[in-house]
Amino acid sequence: MSSRQALIAELKQQGGCTLQSLKEKLGLSENALRHHLGQLEHEGFLSISEKREGVGRPAKVYGLSSYAEGLFPKRYGELLGIILEEAHDKDWLEPLIKGVVDKLVKQISSNLTGKSAEERLMYLLEHLDYGEMLGQLEATEQGWELRAYNCVYRDAGCKFEAICDLLPRVISEVTGLDTVRPFCQRDGNRACTFEISRH
Repeated sequence: MSSRQALIAELKQQGGCTLQSLKEKLGLSENALRHHLGQLEHEGFLSISEKREGVGRPAKVYGLSSYAEGLFPKRYGELLGIILEEAHDKDWLEPLIKGVVDKLVKQISSNLTGKSAEERLMYLLEHLDYGEMLGQLEATEQGWELRAYNCVYRDAGCKFEAICDLLPRVISEVTGLDTVRPFCQRDGNRACTFEISRH
């Protein structure tokens, strides 16, 4: 384990730590610790508070921010796969997807009263983290074409096609615009493509 990994693990296990406690636990120099802590702070993974102990300047207390959760392995994909497989085997998958779509639409639409279809579409893509999808949106004669080069649901969609229909269904219901998915990464395409019609 590198010094950085050991520091991150210590902050995860112990919560708030002072520079002194980290030096004693990890056996690193103050300069090395300050270097790693500075990097973690710059990357948004560190939270810093102060703790007063008697007289004098308060000690800084270091912990991990919520963003640091991404540094630790998670097994959500495995759990989701089991849940979806069970739902599929019991013919619950379509009602489950419909419930998910309904909740997303309700959650998103509450902020869109009085907005045009195009404004709804732009808000929706931002809300669904369009940038994380490595998405490209282009205007066409019929409306728009959205290409997502990083389908965030790809693994689940490769096993259960109904997952691939989730995004076009949400787009259609939130915007009122007809949306189809002619190409999909599950079929070996480089991008999932969604055609969104103005009419």
